[in-house]
Amino acid sequence: MNAADVIILLGGSPQARGVHAQRTDAERAVPCTVKSVGMRETYEAMANGLHPEYVFEIAYEFDYLGEKRLRFLGDEYRVIRTYVTKGGGREIVAERAEVTA
Repeated sequence: MNAADVIILLGGSPQARGVHAQRTDAERAVPCTVKSVGMRETYEAMANGLHPEYVFEIAYEFDYLGEKRLRFLGDEYRVIRTYVTKGGGREIVAERAEVTA
């Protein structure tokens, strides 16, 4: 696989500290190959209110730790689903995250 691009996986897992919980935003850069979303998957997702924009393929399954958000080219995306590839990598299907004011 030719990993020409990079995604930033955003951890954002809450950590309990005393009575209050704090959010830690661990960011990890992972090389990837950007692929287009297939027509069938796009229409099926849209029927369920989802709007997949990219499929990011990373070389090693263990590089993905269950993150629900990522950043690509400065924009934030929400992970819709992931799956392990035959070659031991992982594909991440993502849609643009809603911007909240």
